[in-house]
Amino acid sequence: MRRTTVSLLLCVPALACAAAQTPEGRWEGVIQIPGRPLTLVVDLAPGAAGAWAGSIILPGLGLKGAPLSNIVVAATDLAFDIGHLLSNPTYGPATFKAHLVASDAMAGELSQGGNAAKFSLTKVGRAQVESSPRSTPVGRDIEDQWSGEFELGGYPRHVTITLENHADAATARFVVVGKRTTDLPVDLVIEEGNFVRIESHANRVTFEGRFVKESGEIRGTIDLGSFELPLVLRRSARTAS
Repeated sequence: MRRTTVSLLLCVPALACAAAQTPEGRWEGVIQIPGRPLTLVVDLAPGAAGAWAGSIILPGLGLKGAPLSNIVVAATDLAFDIGHLLSNPTYGPATFKAHLVASDAMAGELSQGGNAAKFSLTKVGRAQVESSPRSTPVGRDIEDQWSGEFELGGYPRHVTITLENHADAATARFVVVGKRTTDLPVDLVIEEGNFVRIESHANRVTFEGRFVKESGEIRGTIDLGSFELPLVLRRSARTAS
């Protein structure tokens, strides 16, 4: 009986150690991309019915609190992707696979666009999973077609944004015409007061501006990755009154 008790006691630390190895929490580290290491922050938390929820921060790529998709946790291994963000037409979404090497450390690999890079993360605290923002309706003053121009690399770019309300949110068609025409997929349309924000995560393009009723303009900036350029939108000629 005594021998059995001792054996059970010896097992307790090992069981406690195994139980402590969970991906729940906030993890911070670096993706080892040659010549351009990227800071990586991942938040993971268990959700309902055994599912997991998570979000990711990649400051170097302009991603903050982007939701994780297809999270799979199996013992000390986990995998997830970030949907259409950083997706490649040939290789699909950027995927992350990792293994818990300790209760507060994991190592893994990012695969994106046919390339792979190692990363290592350290648990730094409790998970801070960010909920995905949702589009809102826009005011009647700006539910219209707008156009403007900016210059990049010495070439003019023509922008057309069409805002349209639906049952409980607005959508936008965001077209940029330069050397070629790009119809950007829009993920988010938000209006707060006189400020409007339109995001295309897949292309890392954001327009943010303020509606000026007196001039009938939306004055703001367009963010193109690492470029931030002024952009003034006016009602398109076909809808101007």
